[in-house]
Amino acid sequence: MVQENVTRLRAYMQSIQATAVLLLQPENILYFSGFTGGEGALVVTATRAELWTDARYLEQAAQQAGLLYEIKNHQGKLASCIARTLTVEQVATVAYEPQGLTYFMYEALAQETTSSFVPADVVSLRAVKQRAEIAYTRRACAIADKAFAQTVAELHAGMTEREVATMLESKMLLLGSEEKSFTTIVASGTRSAMPHGTATDKVIEVGDFVTFDFGAVCHGYHSDMTRTLVMGRASTEQKEWYALVQEGQRLGVSLLHVGASCRDIDAQVRAFFAQHGVERYFTHSLGHGTGLEIHEAPVLSPRSTETLKENMIVTVEPGLYIEGKYGVRIEDSLAITATGCELLTQTSKELMELV
Repeated sequence: MVQENVTRLRAYMQSIQATAVLLLQPENILYFSGFTGGEGALVVTATRAELWTDARYLEQAAQQAGLLYEIKNHQGKLASCIARTLTVEQVATVAYEPQGLTYFMYEALAQETTSSFVPADVVSLRAVKQRAEIAYTRRACAIADKAFAQTVAELHAGMTEREVATMLESKMLLLGSEEKSFTTIVASGTRSAMPHGTATDKVIEVGDFVTFDFGAVCHGYHSDMTRTLVMGRASTEQKEWYALVQEGQRLGVSLLHVGASCRDIDAQVRAFFAQHGVERYFTHSLGHGTGLEIHEAPVLSPRSTETLKENMIVTVEPGLYIEGKYGVRIEDSLAITATGCELLTQTSKELMELV
């Protein structure tokens, strides 16, 4: 898989008329080399590939990336080592990650090399997943599904959000997750109206909506799922709001197919909410890609210019949030297939009432 990724990286490099690519972002280093150490840099030209790290990771780097890369110790002088390679290789133009190259590193490189720098959309090369990447994400989703079921079985009024979040994260780790995908959200009562209401010491009470947004990680690949339940019996109003979000989420999933416009999918779900006069309560984009990062391309949003391709992985996560009252969100992770999409998160989306 890594060799294929490097081949595509070199083709992309040529397409933007760069003579080298400099990668510093840990997720890109992993994707294009297999190295999981997280510290260092990749310098790739048409004929050369170097992985610079320090003494702590040399053996690991050799084991994970030594077949494709020259493994080198920068000895605390990373910028100088990169600049030396650029000079020796007579690199005229270096493609770099806009979110990976710090200004400090750029200044250090600029002092020691005459190469020019052009921004590169390297992350887009990771948008279409390979079979193994989908399998890892599927496994991460399965871990999250099972951990959530176990957590719900032990959930009761009187627990704090933080207690529940810790329980859920612990269960994911015990089931094989490498880490949590992101800071777990458990938001209850009025706090469920906060789209990113990470867990606090608030006590979960009977009658509360409780929103869970969480994920597991397998071989570096992140899952993402949101479910909202009611502690106790749901009121008629709660059932109505939940049904609106459930139908909006179902619509979004039904629109996923190869060639679909990400912006149009988002727009159709917003139009559905507008028909019911609740569009002002939907305050974020409809979904996003996942992979080695929890937020990747493509993005289902009003600003997106992307279209869906086979083997992309996206989330669909509409929500309605009434400030000071409560909120509801439902989210799945899905893989785009030749005939539509595969649901990766299997937990039921029917309203759960914990009585």
